[in-house]
Amino acid sequence: MSKEWIPNINIGQDYDSAYRDASIHFDKLGKLADFFGRDMPMHLHADYCQIHYIQTGNTLFNIDQNSFATQGGAVFYTPASTPHAFLTEPEAPGYVLTAHRSLIQAFLDRLDRYSNNNLLLMPICLAQQSLKPDEWKPVASIFELMMGEWRHQSDFKLEALESLFELLLIQLLRLADAKSPRYQHTHGEVVTFREFSQLVEKHFVEQKQLTWYCEALNINENRLNYICRKIAQVSPKKIINGRNLLEAKRLLSHTNMNLTEIAYTLGYLDPSYFSRFFFKHTAMTPSEFRRTHRTS
Repeated sequence: MSKEWIPNINIGQDYDSAYRDASIHFDKLGKLADFFGRDMPMHLHADYCQIHYIQTGNTLFNIDQNSFATQGGAVFYTPASTPHAFLTEPEAPGYVLTAHRSLIQAFLDRLDRYSNNNLLLMPICLAQQSLKPDEWKPVASIFELMMGEWRHQSDFKLEALESLFELLLIQLLRLADAKSPRYQHTHGEVVTFREFSQLVEKHFVEQKQLTWYCEALNINENRLNYICRKIAQVSPKKIINGRNLLEAKRLLSHTNMNLTEIAYTLGYLDPSYFSRFFFKHTAMTPSEFRRTHRTS
């Protein structure tokens, strides 16, 4: 059997070549469904996030290890490089927005804040039935405005789409963060946490020791621990371990690699150590997890 991992779909190359190098792509859900299918198997978009807006019908959405089932209107936000699969009812209307990760980063930089729940780094699911009408209406209105811009070749079309995209992100942040506790973070804390998160994403395979990240950030362990616990409510070591566990779960769920290959891929030279690490943090052996979560 093939050991291919999750396919990377580039909308601008695999679907709409007219937007091969575009920062943003917007289209009707039905049009993409005609091309890719309503029952979309696990895939990812390496450099792009996606926002699916479902207007009616039942939807099953799997984003990494998170499963969502909704009835009626719903919005699903999938961060870049995150495996996801979904099933929508035949003829269910909606829209799909695909945006380059650089737009997210630029938005966060201007926003000058960072959610305590790391929003925009994690998937978001919003169901219309769980929101008040005045909360859902702005989200629906923004998608309609985006569709209007997408259909017509007007002056400043891209600028209008990117502005509406940022407005949509603000609405998602407001709604997803509405019930979260509020914390005040200094600009320096936000910058440090963001830099740490980026370092983990880039180096988690070869660098698993907290001391390396502290040296790279020129910060002591106590200070980094304080910042991570304040902003994300977890220790920096748990963030590093969590990223390794997430990748391990992806490989176990979506590839045919054996345990030794997975261990080496994740930078563990001793497969037995990797198995002990996985069991310690999940209470399951890698083989047990694979049997339970296998997607194919």
